[in-house]
Amino acid sequence: MLRYDDRTMRLLAGTTLLLLVTGCATWFSKIEPPDVLVTNITPLDATAFEQRLQVDLRIRNPNDFDLVVTGIDFKLNVNGERLARGLGNKEFTIPRLSDAVISVQTSTSTFDLIRQFLSLSEKEDLAYDVSGVLFSKDGRLPFNHSGVLFEQERFSGKSSFP
Repeated sequence: MLRYDDRTMRLLAGTTLLLLVTGCATWFSKIEPPDVLVTNITPLDATAFEQRLQVDLRIRNPNDFDLVVTGIDFKLNVNGERLARGLGNKEFTIPRLSDAVISVQTSTSTFDLIRQFLSLSEKEDLAYDVSGVLFSKDGRLPFNHSGVLFEQERFSGKSSFP
């Protein structure tokens, strides 16, 4: 029959307790998804069939720890229509409770870009929707954000006050 002395039993109980506490702490800690906003879209070179764009994204980290991002995959719609898809594989760190701006070069069809310009109305804001995934060493972090790049009232000279 196998017998344990008091010292071995205490060591075994302490190790088990430590594993349980560490496991519970990891189980309760949850990564909040980052906010991803479009801050700028800059046209780059173009051909008859393709337009290159630089999309600047502000990524906000609401977590209490640095977020190491190893890649990004996103789709950008403007006024409900697809504008571009972007991929990036540069590693960067977003400090805890802070944000960072990254630039990603994307491409779109020249026809899609022309369609976007032709569909703009003088009364319509330039709204966008960006959705995708941030890749980190700990897994994937999906995001989805909608916003307005330009409010038409600001450029028309008309006041929004009655």
